[in-house]
Parts: sequence; C-alpha cells; structure tokens
Amino acid sequence: MIKQALVFLSNGCEETEAVTTIDLLTRAGINVTSASIYNTCEVKCSRGVTILTQSTLSEVQNKDFDVIVLPGGLKGAENFRDCAVLIDMLKQAHQKGGIVAAICASPAMVLQYHNLFPDARMTGYPETKDAFIHWQSERVYFDDKNKVITSQGPGTSIDFALKIIDVLLGRATAAKVAQQLILPIGIDSYQ
Repeated sequence: MIKQALVFLSNGCEETEAVTTIDLLTRAGINVTSASIYNTCEVKCSRGVTILTQSTLSEVQNKDFDVIVLPGGLKGAENFRDCAVLIDMLKQAHQKGGIVAAICASPAMVLQYHNLFPDARMTGYPETKDAFIHWQSERVYFDDKNKVITSQGPGTSIDFALKIIDVLLGRATAAKVAQQLILPIGIDSYQ
C-alpha cells in the first residue's frame, strides 16, 4: 500500500523546508498532499515565494495520513500553533499511531507549545532549545516511542525528508533517494 503524507503550509512558513520535503518524499514514491491551513490554496512563504497547495485544511481534515509534516519558519509555526483544527488533527494522528514530523520553529512553537508529546526527545531550531524538556542536538531526530520526527532548519531539510522516508519505507529506499542527490558531507546517505 502506498504511504500517504500530508504537508501543511501556512503564510510565513519556510519554503525550503516545505519544498525539499515534498520533493524527496515524492521521489521515494510516497503520495504527498500539500494543504494550506486556510480556505485558499495560495500560501505566501517566509521569503515571499508563493506556493499553491493541492488542498485546503477543510478538504483534508477528515482523512488519514501516515505522516503529517509541519515546515518551520517563525511566522508559519505561529500560524500552525494558532490553528485549532490542525492541532486536533495532530492529536488524532498521534492517537492512531501516525507519525508527526516538524522542523525548525515548529517543534517548539507547535509541538512543545501544545504539549503534544510531553515525554518525547526532540530537536528544532537551535535558538528554541530552552522550550524543550528533552532536547536533542542532532540535525534530525526520530523518537520512535512517540512517533515524532524533528529537525533543525532549512539546512537540515534533506536530513529531515530522508528520515521520514527511512521511517515510512525503510533504509534502502532512503539510500536510493539519497544517492540521487549528491549529498554534502554530514548528511546521512543511508548507504
């Protein structure tokens, strides 16, 4: 069965993190749905890039996904934090055993703020370190017990996406995608 990923976007989200994740998950054969948290598909990202999502929040809120992804960007993370329907979706996904993945400001501003994973070990944008009870300094971290994947920022977007692929489809698939990318030193190639 094909794995399903939902990548949320909001005004002010970090476009590098969003697009890199969407691209790499798609390369891995994961069915990716991008969704705006608004009633429109147009999202203006943190650096002014406009992205058109495939869906809106209301169109995806009653569907199940194997992973829900939150890119960062401070304003984008604040918008995610303040979206009650999104927070309910994250809670439901967690209760059903789904994976939640967040990068940059979103682990602190959304997951920690709402205490969604009180015992989870997480990472995030280094300046948000004090928001975490169980901080991890890795570029990307998967807390298997809590089914949460977190990462630090735009420069770790590839690490983040490859870890999602690894968790959903296995190390061999992550290695196959990584091989296409000509990775710099420091990023796990899963070889």
